[in-house]
Amino acid sequence: MPNMVFIGGTNCKEKGVLSQEFEAYVNASGEHGIVVFSLGSMVSEIPKEKAMEIADALGKIPQTVLWRYTGTPPPNLAKNTILVKWLPQNDLLGHPKARAFITHSGSHGIYEGICNGVPMVMLPLFGDQMDNSKRMETRGAGLTLNVLEMTSEDLANALKAVINDKRKRHQFEGQM
Repeated sequence: MPNMVFIGGTNCKEKGVLSQEFEAYVNASGEHGIVVFSLGSMVSEIPKEKAMEIADALGKIPQTVLWRYTGTPPPNLAKNTILVKWLPQNDLLGHPKARAFITHSGSHGIYEGICNGVPMVMLPLFGDQMDNSKRMETRGAGLTLNVLEMTSEDLANALKAVINDKRKRHQFEGQM
């Protein structure tokens, strides 16, 4: 709105202590760390073919993926991917082992990614999410993919880029 002024960082929340369950997942990730994946609370299930494509992509990276997903587990789910009904998103993103955040680009998740300095792969679905993702991408905070058109390779390559491209990571961390 034209009569509002955003004051960055006022909504950043300190990370909390992880439960034993999530701390165990993070510790088991080893040197590669974790990827946090959530498409928000409104998306509980996605079509089987798309879920399988995503699962295939996640299996191509060395990180442990914590995916908030309540649908039918894809049959090709890789060993590095853990499906959970709920995850402490900000607490996981604030952990030093967080390497990337796959998000639908909702404003709350975007702010948590920024506040914790975690690069994002953004899969906008509706509403303001497309605009949010493009704004973050132009500022070097991550990459945007079209969830309807992306392939398994596209997602795997985007994850590898935000995790391994030191220039992109440094550029993002420098904005904090």
